[in-house]
Amino acid sequence: MHIEQLRQQEVRRLLGISYTSNDDPAEKALEAVELVTVSGSMVFTSGTDWSLRIEQGSWPELPTWCYPPPCWSFSDIVTSSAKLGRIREVLPLLNRYSELTGARLSFDGGVALSVHAGEQFTMEAAEGLPGGTPAKNAFNPPGTRHAPHQVR
Repeated sequence: MHIEQLRQQEVRRLLGISYTSNDDPAEKALEAVELVTVSGSMVFTSGTDWSLRIEQGSWPELPTWCYPPPCWSFSDIVTSSAKLGRIREVLPLLNRYSELTGARLSFDGGVALSVHAGEQFTMEAAEGLPGGTPAKNAFNPPGTRHAPHQVR
């Protein structure tokens, strides 16, 4: 899935996909974020080259790469669908080699979501932005830049 295809998607639910080690069940590592839409779902995770990978989700099933399944779980990140809604802005984040390494999404309901791929997948969510204002300056991770907007 290409990142520009995310704009205007109606998101119903935002889920974290975490790995729990058999050695320490109390320790969970966030490995992906799944956005459940009206027509399916999409998963954000780190690729093997540490770029951001966006793939078709299989909600309510875990992605096939979640192995062994008993070590993986979903958890709600934002539970109120009123805070999500339509994705109104998508800002790709690129590294110095122009590879997609993250994205910032702003929702009509006032939530902004930032995901970053790499050795460790990270996610930040900010809620309560007035009137669903895009959060252009809500996240500013070091070493990233915005992709230029292109008109097609």
